[in-house]
Amino acid sequence: MSKTANEEICAFHFHNKSTGQCALCGLPICDSEEARTVEDKKICALCFNSPNASKFRKYIQIGTMVITMTSVILIFVLVPSENSNQLWAFLILIPVMIGLLIGGNKLLSKIAYKGLGKHQMILPLIRYFEASGNAQFYKIFLKNLKKLSDEEIDAIRKPLFDYLVPALLFNYSKLDDNWQEDLLKYLKIDEVALAKIFVDDFRTLLINIAVHDAKADLSKFIFYLGEITENDDIIHIYIKEIVSDDIKNLKDEKLRKDYDQLLEELFLYDELFYSVCDRLNLKKEKEALTALIKRYDPPPVPKSAIDALKQQKDKVLQMQRQGLVSSKGDFEIADQEEVETEEATEES
Repeated sequence: MSKTANEEICAFHFHNKSTGQCALCGLPICDSEEARTVEDKKICALCFNSPNASKFRKYIQIGTMVITMTSVILIFVLVPSENSNQLWAFLILIPVMIGLLIGGNKLLSKIAYKGLGKHQMILPLIRYFEASGNAQFYKIFLKNLKKLSDEEIDAIRKPLFDYLVPALLFNYSKLDDNWQEDLLKYLKIDEVALAKIFVDDFRTLLINIAVHDAKADLSKFIFYLGEITENDDIIHIYIKEIVSDDIKNLKDEKLRKDYDQLLEELFLYDELFYSVCDRLNLKKEKEALTALIKRYDPPPVPKSAIDALKQQKDKVLQMQRQGLVSSKGDFEIADQEEVETEEATEES
């Protein structure tokens, strides 16, 4: 979880400074919070509502199961099987069950966010997304952001970005390809303005994550930011950090372990890196990048369908040894597919 410049701001009342943190989730809260305590420790509204929400979730699951089983039994007993009457009854049951689940989830959300306005849920949802990487929190955040007026967004803009940008960077690989579209629309800014926020206000964090905690395609995002803001400085700094002595002097084993994603990015987008180096006249950096890429050991590529199946079987075996899978069905399927593939190869 990142430390933002606005760590002292209450996550629920952004106009107030926090006087402490929730004893359960660590969100900063202020004295205007109602007296919600667990074992004499002050907690936020979300944590206070969580036990009731968990109970209600179980009720939804049990209720759905009971209603489904009861409905199925009644259909078999009461509905004649002639002329596909039972089939139509089952088809009608499906949308009814979906409606019950949707209604139950809406009620569950009201319980979980009881006592909170839509603007009060914005910052906590971002922080939950940052800490857990669960994209569902980000989707709920966008739904609430969509409901805010221009005035409400302007009122929380500074703490909003202090929370949002680190969350996006730490979970960049979990975002959809078009993640910017809805965000720009609901924030009511253009992509240049958003890019400038990353480059100007969060440059240090951006470079640090891209180098030391690299996510897939984050390097391409930095090149995009530099291009759209017409700021080559950010790209220059990024490449300088990649080929710094701290990284170049690492032994291959530690280099692969700590910077595996970064090396993969260099391997996949080497032409892009080289073209940027040529444009910025970074000759020494380009040579260093070339040497760094040579130290990358790419994963083996299957040469045939049989090799692919064998690799899949080896992967399942490794997972079983780690206790991640226990069923022998995976091996039987892999064996059968391997035999069928070999037979097809012999016939051809």
